Amino acid sequence: MKEFSIMERKLSHATERREFTLYYQPYFHLATGKVAGMETLLRWKTPGGPISAGKYISILEETGMIHVVGEWVFRKACQQLMEWKENGRALIPISINISPVQFAHKELVDTIGGILKESRVDPQFLIAEITESTFMKDVDYTHRVLKTLKDWGMSVSIDDFGTGYSSLSYLKRFPIDNLKIDISFIREITQDPDDASIVSAIISLAHNLGLKTIAEGVETEEQWRFLHLLRCDMVQGFYCGKPMPPQEAEKMLT
Repeated sequence: MKEFSIMERKLSHATERREFTLYYQPYFHLATGKVAGMETLLRWKTPGGPISAGKYISILEETGMIHVVGEWVFRKACQQLMEWKENGRALIPISINISPVQFAHKELVDTIGGILKESRVDPQFLIAEITESTFMKDVDYTHRVLKTLKDWGMSVSIDDFGTGYSSLSYLKRFPIDNLKIDISFIREITQDPDDASIVSAIISLAHNLGLKTIAEGVETEEQWRFLHLLRCDMVQGFYCGKPMPPQEAEKMLT
């Protein structure tokens, strides 16, 4: 409890002092090897170096700070897209993670809509990335939010697909574009026949439903080649490209 309170206080100060920054991790078309898009990743700037969100996201959610930080992430990502555009770069889609707590906030749609108008970014270059657990909450609300985002021109990706307990029926019920296959199935895909079978089935299911697939956590050439054989659409991971600050990410844009 004491550690939680200390971390909560530090995160509160970090929010007030704008100590957060965004890194960008690219993902690639398997067929061509070209950059398909980038995922925004929250980093906390500290004297010891940037800290990834996985170490403190739960505290942001429990304290409600996720709404302030999440809004900042969305606005910053849109500003970054416009900056790259002004620099003459060809834009590619950017995916933005929306946590279940953040997604459930009734002002989410108004917040995103306001940022889109303010930034004047083309929504076709934005992807809302949500987890399977999000669909297990309020079904009608979830459908309404996703439909609104889609109507604006945004895309929707399901993160960590295959690790949740939700019914597959949501794949046809909700307006989804991409499935991101969880790293737990990719890590030993070239050694474990069960993992290979699961990934193959997910890819087949997705394609039959008109969805694209992105394999997370690709760290070796063997995994890349194996996923290519399975006809996975896109891959992301340290083998392809590590998370990088915006200046480095911009160099990957033509």
